[in-house]
Amino acid sequence: MAVVSHVYLNLIISLIFNKLLCHINNPNSTYTLDLNRLYIFAKIAEHQSFTQAAQELGMDKSTVSNKLAQLESHLGVRLMNRSTRSVSLTEAGEGYYRYCQQIIETAKEAEQFTASVGKDAVGLLRVAGSNDFGGIFIRKLIRPFMQENPKIAMELILDYQNADLVKDRIDVALRANIGAESLQDSSLIAKKILDDELGLFCSPEFIQQYGEFKTPDQAGDFDFIQFSIAGSSGVKARKGKKVNTFKTQGRFKANDILACKEAALSGLGIALLPRFLVIDELADRQLIPLLADYQLPSFTVYAVYPSRHWVPAKLKV
Repeated sequence: MAVVSHVYLNLIISLIFNKLLCHINNPNSTYTLDLNRLYIFAKIAEHQSFTQAAQELGMDKSTVSNKLAQLESHLGVRLMNRSTRSVSLTEAGEGYYRYCQQIIETAKEAEQFTASVGKDAVGLLRVAGSNDFGGIFIRKLIRPFMQENPKIAMELILDYQNADLVKDRIDVALRANIGAESLQDSSLIAKKILDDELGLFCSPEFIQQYGEFKTPDQAGDFDFIQFSIAGSSGVKARKGKKVNTFKTQGRFKANDILACKEAALSGLGIALLPRFLVIDELADRQLIPLLADYQLPSFTVYAVYPSRHWVPAKLKV
């Protein structure tokens, strides 16, 4: 069975370039790399098993083992530790595997790129996001996206930590910013897909009990609901040319923005929330806007992905 297929067209081109570069630097050298070995190694590393890798590749276990041994001999380094019961990557193997993943992912993208030319966006889109914004992403972004692109299936992976897009095989990640000017990770390509003004809101019961927050210099007199993901650099409130920055302190803190909204509805304090998130509550007067004549920071969501030569159609939409 031939392991290397047309999905490796881009990889082959890259390797040819490397071969030419190697020959230029050392005309007497010979540069050979069996792509089968690289792909087989990646499958062994993925499954941590010779048997499972052989089954997926449709090859004999002995052939898989021999190919790995040949690759290690070619590289002059041990990539895997073997025992009768387990297989594990060495330190060199872990590093080599990360490069293999990038190479294979780029090759797959090359295939997707050629397949998507002149065609509709299709396929599975793996999207990573933060748990604290999962509900917002689904209602505001994912649902309309899937309605507009019926041929795309989506898998949403939520976590409280930013995903490693390459390692976790993520197509695109949704990153939310509250009041920040840019994303922290400059190695990613970022496209702004949502921008909405933030507002300060509380329940009518909170105002009845503590009074109304009318100016930034009163901030120390009120309890604010702390959204821990947003940090503690303070809130900038602009009125005309004057900008006031004030700290928001309080007794209740949550790492989920919907929980912060519920806390505001319950009268626990003043919450800084995207305006689109409280449209119904404002209409029903369950929440009251504060500092309405001040301009507050923005709530933005970016679609981010690694820098790549080709972007499949499913990401372009």
